[in-house]
Amino acid sequence: MNKTATVTELRNDLASFLSKLDEGPVVVLSRSRPAAVLVQPAVFDALLEKLEYLEDVVEGRRAAQEFRRNPQTAVDAEETFSRLGL
Repeated sequence: MNKTATVTELRNDLASFLSKLDEGPVVVLSRSRPAAVLVQPAVFDALLEKLEYLEDVVEGRRAAQEFRRNPQTAVDAEETFSRLGL
């Protein structure tokens, strides 16, 4: 279960909350509603990396599906490099 802290609690004891982030994220509540989530920078970076990977997988699947529908949409690698000026 995630820990929670109000904005006021964070303001009063931010250092303590930051020092305990290795135990897991902290959901910041504002007026009893989630307003933010505090995580360690490494956790945030890992989440972004996973998100980018999953976006690439989805895009690859879309491209493969498009190719199956219409193989003429594919462009040879040499042609692509030529169009890019490489």
